[in-house]
Amino acid sequence: MRAATLNALSGPWNAPVRFIGRYRSAAWGVCAGLCFLTNTVLRQSGTVDSFSLWGFLWALPVLVVDRRFAAVRRQAEARYVADLEARLAAEQ
Repeated sequence: MRAATLNALSGPWNAPVRFIGRYRSAAWGVCAGLCFLTNTVLRQSGTVDSFSLWGFLWALPVLVVDRRFAAVRRQAEARYVADLEARLAAEQ
């Protein structure tokens, strides 16, 4: 199934998806750190008075790419299961 996922993600346009898939926890950790840092800087500079959603804009690209990776993985899993069922049906 992993080979089917990598095959579906081949090509230069899917490089960010492959990168996030490989380093998912690190990407979310960096994203959380940037969100916290942005909110802290905005509060300390006086731009906002309290908690702000502006810091969470860092999460949007990671979330979009993560959802794309999950969708490709589901499609690859469905293709793999269909291939496996076809091979088993041919053997019988």
